[in-house]
Amino acid sequence: MNILIFNCGSSSQSARLYQVNHNQTEPLAIANFKATGVESPSSAGPKLAWNVNEKNGVNKASSITHKQAAKKVIQILQENKIKVDAVGHRFVHGGDLFTKTTLIDAGTLANLRACFPLAPIHNPNAFGVIEMCHAYLPDAPQYAVFDTAFHASMSEEARTYALPRDLAEKNGYHKFGFHGISCQYVSAKAAELLEKPLDQVKLILCHLGTGGSSVTAFSEGRTLDTSMGYSPLAGLVMSTRSGDVDPGILIDMIRKGNSADEIEKTLNTKSGLIGLSGYSSNLSEVIEKAEGGDKVCLAAYEVYVLRLRHYLGAFSWLLNGADAIVFTDEIGVSSWRLREAVCTDAESLGVILDRSANRKADPAAVTWIHEDESAVKLLVMPTDEERVILDEVLKQK
Repeated sequence: MNILIFNCGSSSQSARLYQVNHNQTEPLAIANFKATGVESPSSAGPKLAWNVNEKNGVNKASSITHKQAAKKVIQILQENKIKVDAVGHRFVHGGDLFTKTTLIDAGTLANLRACFPLAPIHNPNAFGVIEMCHAYLPDAPQYAVFDTAFHASMSEEARTYALPRDLAEKNGYHKFGFHGISCQYVSAKAAELLEKPLDQVKLILCHLGTGGSSVTAFSEGRTLDTSMGYSPLAGLVMSTRSGDVDPGILIDMIRKGNSADEIEKTLNTKSGLIGLSGYSSNLSEVIEKAEGGDKVCLAAYEVYVLRLRHYLGAFSWLLNGADAIVFTDEIGVSSWRLREAVCTDAESLGVILDRSANRKADPAAVTWIHEDESAVKLLVMPTDEERVILDEVLKQK
């Protein structure tokens, strides 16, 4: 049985095809795809890199959408005569309608559409990929796996906004949290490495991606709090998203004639690193420009770092000390400069960075980057959202 997994991010799209046989101890990944620069401003430009049964290729284009990337993935598989028996999708925001993995049928599609406004730069793109699979893989059952599901057991006090209770309850205004699929993987892996039961480990999970980023405080086997909220807009500075903004600014924008759609576009696609730097939404490109003497890019980078340190401090206090801080996803595993900037001068919080180990850390490997005397362990760990999605699909079969 071949199961195709789509992981639709805001500016990227990953896909992986697993071969699953009952006599295998582990599923075998026989095809991998990674589209970058998808509908996102970057000097590098969009491309789709792939490998299928030891064949490799890179497809470049002047622009690419998530649906186009998905179509190309399916075409490459079909050209290599590989049958797809089922499909699993990452779906960022399930709202209150979805709190667990769900088979996609006619009724599910309608409810998925109803979730579009909750994550406007994620959910419609994932839905488009689902439509593409319906068109080109009509016989393969599809399943939606939700980022928000992992955080569904978050405490009531962490989920609640200080709004009039009837208003919040009527409209579902509460914190959902995101990057739950990644958190599910790295929390379990970190607990294993720390040799502690999952419900006895205290972690700060830093999912730092080329699109979205978030920090999660994890304890007692669940999310205590997380930086993202009702939508994936809240929290850290991101590639094109603002992160935390004083609501008074939004009120002022409305009074000055900005529509809801205009404000949404500004916060989701024109803010964050691209808004601060005016140069790129890619942190590595911003850092490179800053190191070359660009003061605007340097300021953008410093804002990014400060916001991340702010949440690390808050969650360290919330947990009464963490066993480990985990850095994951593309920026988390690849940017030693960011990790060094964030973890320096935090000795009083029990964080002592091993600068040499940090700089040598392989983005594709699990690496400890703290000194022996550090009370809080520091871990660089690639996430594997596709494997979590696969496991969720297999539970439904």
